[in-house]
Amino acid sequence: MNKKGFTMVELMAVIIILGILMSLAYMGVTQYLERARDATYEDFEENIRTGATNYLIDHTGYIPEVGESIVIDVSKLICEGYVEELQDPHSPTKGGTCNLNSYAIVTREEDTSSNMMITYEACLSCSEYKSEACSKNITGFTRLTKDADCEVN
Repeated sequence: MNKKGFTMVELMAVIIILGILMSLAYMGVTQYLERARDATYEDFEENIRTGATNYLIDHTGYIPEVGESIVIDVSKLICEGYVEELQDPHSPTKGGTCNLNSYAIVTREEDTSSNMMITYEACLSCSEYKSEACSKNITGFTRLTKDADCEVN
C-alpha cells in the first residue's frame, strides 16, 4: 500500500516536540518579564531618590539637621513635578500606581568641612513589591505630603 500522509506516531512526535518548544519559549518569556519588572522597580526607586534630591535643592529649608531625617511622599514629588506617575507593572491595564504608599527617606548623617552628608532611601510600595526601605520605622520624622489642591492617584 502506497498511501501518502503521516502516521499516528509521526504526528505524536511532532506534537511532543512542539510542546517542548512552547514550554521553553514560555519559560524564557516569563523570566524576561520578571527581569523587566525588577528593572522597572529599580528605576522607580532611583526616580524617587533623584526627585527627593531635586526637591531639596529647590527647597533648602526642608533639609534636615545633622542626625535627623524627613520623609517626602511620592505623591508630593509627583504633584510638584519632580517625579512622574509610577505605573505598577503588575497591574498596567487596571491603572494601578505605586504612588500612594511610596516615599523617600532623607537623612543628614554629618557635615564635613565643605559638604553635607545626606542619604536618600526610596520606599517603593506597589501591589506585589515593597522595597527594603519600607521596613524602616519612620514615626516621629517630619513628613512632607502633597497639598490638598493637588490631585494625584
